[in-house]
Amino acid sequence: MTDPSLSRKKKKITIIVSLKGIEVAKNALIRLGFDSKSNFAKSQLLGRNTVTNFFHGEPIQLDSFKRICEALKLNWRELAGITEERQPKQLPANSYSSPDSDGVLEQVQPEHRQVTVIDKQSQKIKAVITLEGDVNSVQNWKIVQSAVREYSGDSIKIIDIKEGSIRLFVEGSPEDIERLVSSIKSGELKTVTGFPVENVQILSESSDDDESTESDEKWRLVEEIVSHKAAIRRDLSNADLSDADLSNADLSNADLSNADLSNADLSNADLSDADLSNADLSNADLSNADLRDFFRFTHLSAANLRNANLRNANLRNANLSIANLSIANLSDANLSDANLSSANLNYANLSRADLSRADLSSAHFRNANLSHANLSRANLSHANLSRANLSHANLSSANLSSANLSYANLRGVNLNEETQIDGKWRLVWEIVNQQAAGRDLSNADLSDADLSGADLSYANLSNANLSDADLSGADLSYANLSNANLRGADLSGADLSRTNLNSVNLKGVKIDEKTRIESKWLLIWEIVNQPLINRVLNNANLRDADLRVANLRAANLSDADLSGADLRAANLDGANLSGANLNGANLNDAILDSTIVANAYFGSGKGLTEDMKEKLKQRGAIFGDRPPVRSQK
Repeated sequence: MTDPSLSRKKKKITIIVSLKGIEVAKNALIRLGFDSKSNFAKSQLLGRNTVTNFFHGEPIQLDSFKRICEALKLNWRELAGITEERQPKQLPANSYSSPDSDGVLEQVQPEHRQVTVIDKQSQKIKAVITLEGDVNSVQNWKIVQSAVREYSGDSIKIIDIKEGSIRLFVEGSPEDIERLVSSIKSGELKTVTGFPVENVQILSESSDDDESTESDEKWRLVEEIVSHKAAIRRDLSNADLSDADLSNADLSNADLSNADLSNADLSNADLSDADLSNADLSNADLSNADLRDFFRFTHLSAANLRNANLRNANLRNANLSIANLSIANLSDANLSDANLSSANLNYANLSRADLSRADLSSAHFRNANLSHANLSRANLSHANLSRANLSHANLSSANLSSANLSYANLRGVNLNEETQIDGKWRLVWEIVNQQAAGRDLSNADLSDADLSGADLSYANLSNANLSDADLSGADLSYANLSNANLRGADLSGADLSRTNLNSVNLKGVKIDEKTRIESKWLLIWEIVNQPLINRVLNNANLRDADLRVANLRAANLSDADLSGADLRAANLDGANLSGANLNGANLNDAILDSTIVANAYFGSGKGLTEDMKEKLKQRGAIFGDRPPVRSQK
């Protein structure tokens, strides 16, 4: 078995090349005769993405960073912008004194100030803390070091300081460095003596000799796999093969359980019947790889394939249960008969993938792209497909019972009578794929549905539940939406001309400048969503409007038509209701203190106590069958 010290469970150390270092590296690449970064990567057995990330200034693992620099005959510390500890020099008068110095301080350089402490103890972890501020404004580095120690431990020492954003290179015991990093990442340590903390990064956690030995072992193993074809049926469990170029490698039947294959290039590799359970394949390139599981052994169960490239990969019969495939590219992949139960496929690209007969029960497909995918006879029971793109997918004879299809795009989806799907979502499918204009959809539950662009003109949607539905761009002209629940619905760009919105609560409904809506309903929408005190609404047509909890304090509603309006718990304190028609309006719990009600017609006074009616009568309100008295003009 491979040495467990190479396990992916060990903390990864990443490092970034400086901007100046990128240019130096590019020139070295040309000087050494490499005609492309791809050929350079191949020559060093490194994955193409790793080399690309290096030249783009993205973080890569320290061992790969050193390997690249060595191949380019460059000093890795210089390319990373890390100043190495130097021999003691005599201190000039303008040198800084380092806190807790055991050794000798380095001279301050003209381009930046440095404080280097020669540590006489055993090798310790190094880290760099980036602070926002000017290095020249720091007067006492002892105070800075003491502040850092409060959140870590006494072993922490500042060994270098660089200007720009202040970069403190610190060194200490593994425990103290871990405590320091944790304090910064948790937000407990946000500032150091007034300077905001921007970032922290561990630079190393073992001696250079140990790292070199470990790295050599890793790359010898990679070379052995690639050159000698010695990986078939081999025990590579816990092996560190991260960043390696293993393209076209034959790893069939190999035990790669718990292996670190992150960022590895496994394109066109033969991984059939390999055990990849719990392996880290995040960001790996598995395009066109053969990952078939002929004997249905444990294969990729619980593997980390986040952001992996599996385009056109063969995963037939593969066991990917509870695997992490979020953001992965699985377009055109063969996943027929695969086990993906409870797998994480959020934001994954599965366009045109073959998932026929696959077990996808309880899998997560939130925001996933499944357009044109073959899901025939697949088990999607209890799967989360919210906001998934299923356009033109084949779901014939699939099991979607209890699946979450909120906001899923069901346009062009192929369903048949054998498809098991909850009635709500079959109805949504019918609306977006078949003629829905003029259809009776009263009392229908269409909450959380993607009905964008649907033709619902003349449809009867009275009492329907459309809460949080996406109706953007939908044609609802002449539709009956009386008493429908539109709470949180998106009606941006929708056509609501001649639409019946009686008794509809428009609070929280989203509309925009492209929404076609009659002035009456636009006014009601404004009242409940953009309340303004002292608003002038005299003679306004607010008949049958849902104005529950509306703030109409001190508004001018004289001669307004509020008949049949729902004014429960509305604030009408100080409002002018003189001459208004409130016949049939519900005023239960409405605030009517100081409301002007002279000549206002309340009819039977719905929602008002007898005591309140008497008080309103005394202030000029009209109850009973007598019609309202309109002011003369």
